Amino acid sequence: MTVDHSTNPTDRTPDTAPGAVADYDPRRPVFSVPYRQLGDRFIGRETTLDEVRQQLSAGRRTNITQGAALEGLAGLGKTQTAVEYAYRYRDEYPNGVIWLAADGDLETQLAELAVKAGWIAPASERRYMIEIARHRLRSVADCLIVFDNVQDPAALRDYLPEPPAAPHILMTSGAEQPDSTAVFIDRLDPAAALRLLIQTADREPDGEAELDAAREIADTLDGLPLALELAGGHLAHSAMGFQHALQRLRDDRREGADLDCVLRIGTAVCAEQPLLPAVLDVLAWSGPAAMGRDLLAAMVGATDHAELDAALEFGTGRAIIRALPETNRYALHPRVAQGHREQSAIADRPDWAAQQCARVSAWFGALLDDPQQLPRFEAEMDHLRAWHEHAVHFAPTLATRLTWLRIYVPLNRGQPDEVRRLLEQGLAEYQQHGCDDQALLACLHHDLAFALDALGETKRAQAQVQQAIAIRRGLFGDDHPDTARSFANSADYAATLGDQLRALELTEQTLAIRRGLHGDRHPDTAISLNNIATYTYNLGNQEHALDMASQALAIHRDLYGERHPATAASLASVAYFTNALGDSQRALELAGQALAIHRALFGDRHPDTAIGLNTMATYSSALGEQQRALDLTQQGLAIYQELFGLRHPATAKALQTTAGYLLKLGKTNEAYTQAQAAYDIFRQVLGTKHPQTLSAAQMLARIKRPGFRIPSFKKGGTAKKAKPRK
Repeated sequence: MTVDHSTNPTDRTPDTAPGAVADYDPRRPVFSVPYRQLGDRFIGRETTLDEVRQQLSAGRRTNITQGAALEGLAGLGKTQTAVEYAYRYRDEYPNGVIWLAADGDLETQLAELAVKAGWIAPASERRYMIEIARHRLRSVADCLIVFDNVQDPAALRDYLPEPPAAPHILMTSGAEQPDSTAVFIDRLDPAAALRLLIQTADREPDGEAELDAAREIADTLDGLPLALELAGGHLAHSAMGFQHALQRLRDDRREGADLDCVLRIGTAVCAEQPLLPAVLDVLAWSGPAAMGRDLLAAMVGATDHAELDAALEFGTGRAIIRALPETNRYALHPRVAQGHREQSAIADRPDWAAQQCARVSAWFGALLDDPQQLPRFEAEMDHLRAWHEHAVHFAPTLATRLTWLRIYVPLNRGQPDEVRRLLEQGLAEYQQHGCDDQALLACLHHDLAFALDALGETKRAQAQVQQAIAIRRGLFGDDHPDTARSFANSADYAATLGDQLRALELTEQTLAIRRGLHGDRHPDTAISLNNIATYTYNLGNQEHALDMASQALAIHRDLYGERHPATAASLASVAYFTNALGDSQRALELAGQALAIHRALFGDRHPDTAIGLNTMATYSSALGEQQRALDLTQQGLAIYQELFGLRHPATAKALQTTAGYLLKLGKTNEAYTQAQAAYDIFRQVLGTKHPQTLSAAQMLARIKRPGFRIPSFKKGGTAKKAKPRK
């Protein structure tokens, strides 16, 4: 049975409780260069480094590339040159050095960077990690940002700095790039090439004959750093001398293919390790990002960890495989991967390709049940995409499942457009390839409904989820977690469409199923109780809503204790319904408890902390404490501005809320200024027709209306229609 991982925000199981956190600071610098490939052996690029430094210091975006005469020639050392520059001048950048592989998934790298740098707590939502890291990338000065192996400059548009920030931008690519100054790189001169060969071989030539052989190897390899590194790595881990290596090179040399010659020799050597050829096959035909050891082991079918470790040690020692320091991640140089693909075409081994697609599907599918595994899943997305492309040709019945698996990451990043695109693609593949997996088909319909609802197409969402319900009832019956999940989402769509009674009926049915399956003390049971609270409140039964929310809070406390996001969310729900019943003081106390949890888990600089401050402001205002409400909201606004910048919907919303409290304090001019700022952000970011933009425009119109008077205030607040927590 396939796992249905996509849940409505009203139907979401909380993550496992995170541990204690440090004081996370989004301004903390980081040095994230992943490897120093040549380390102290880097030689022969002094002039190039000086030119890079000169161009960057002059404020010019700089691109390390090769001239037209060398285009298409790989292995010149562009990445190594950028690495050496980063290490050499790291102290010149007080706000750090950030390294991003431009040919990989940039947002995955940003999420990892945000945690590594200490900008945000690891237990935070992935969308927060990405937004905070992207804002720092675009706004920080006095730092170096490296985009390695740029292939499509347009893909960098959303990550480049905004004025007045002016960090140094260094790129590497195989060709000149627009809007950047090219620094051309060439082969090493003969003396530098010889030094590099000797140093990577980790031995001095023994006698004049050996030295002459070393010189001829360096000349034969024509000053290509990658070829010299591969040849030196092989010498460093074998008993052969320079003369023996030279003879082997002569025997296999082809005109104009010196690097290919070294690669062929390396491939032959790999046969000494039984598992290494399989490792090279997998890395060559997967995505460009480094692959984690766990996925690699699954794809090569390694049951003996010692055998895999030996193969990896053999390959990295000879520079055939690159290992990222302080990680269990491995990759091939792009030119090494290309050479291996040319020698071992995937089209000649369709059965092997289909087997790898099945192994990829199984590995990723096993991670879906545990939200804590999202970072592992996300880190391997390049490979999931690559093997989906192979599946279309060699395992078409698996292509749909691999497409479905790909929604897990954009789903958690809050990207419903991408989720919708993938699911519509998956449904088309399902029909095109004649799939016969009803459980998977139900997942496609269920998850597409979620994306459609998030995009405002709730009627279409309801139709899609009904198809999922019909399939799941036929497969599993009513008493099944997947059927219950579709019932729960259908209830949410019914409520959005205005049928609160139908929403309540479906949610009560869901609760009965979940109690039967899991009992009273289970996260899914708590989710249904919270949803019943929402719908009964919307139907006017505030007391029952508070009772349901209180039962959910008791479950979360029992399951997770007091220091957990689920407990904080339940406290916030109980506070909301308590305030609706007129007890704003008690609501304020409960909201304070929720805020304390968020601060303990995530620190003072976190979106959830800002949300907690705004909630406290709401109940302070309900108690007539308008100045305190304003102070709390301004604290939340400061957090949003620091984390997300001045052009973000969350910042705009906080500005609009602040304007409301300023109005209540009679500060009309200040309120107008804040409301205007909010409107400008909404208009620029969301467009003129977005509901939030229209709301801000309406506030501006009210403030400007002649004879406008501050609205009267009634203690206890007015009951608003509750919305499911998102």
